[in-house]
Amino acid sequence: MSGEVSAGVVTTPPPSLLQKERYFDRINENDPEYQRNRNMSPDLRQDFHMMEQKKRVTQILESPVRTHTHTVRRKT
Repeated sequence: MSGEVSAGVVTTPPPSLLQKERYFDRINENDPEYQRNRNMSPDLRQDFHMMEQKKRVTQILESPVRTHTHTVRRKT
């Protein structure tokens, strides 16, 4: 068995995956916001995200109530 050579099947990904941009290709390491986020302490980062979530919830709660655009027809 140790002397056997097996031929493996080589497959290539579809062309759409070959051209797909990877996450790390999109990061600009010289971007000041990226550097600030990277250097932020984990506790501070968590607090920042919590504040952002609270801000979004406040915006939702203070937004005007949307009404349905269709009317309900009652049978008479």
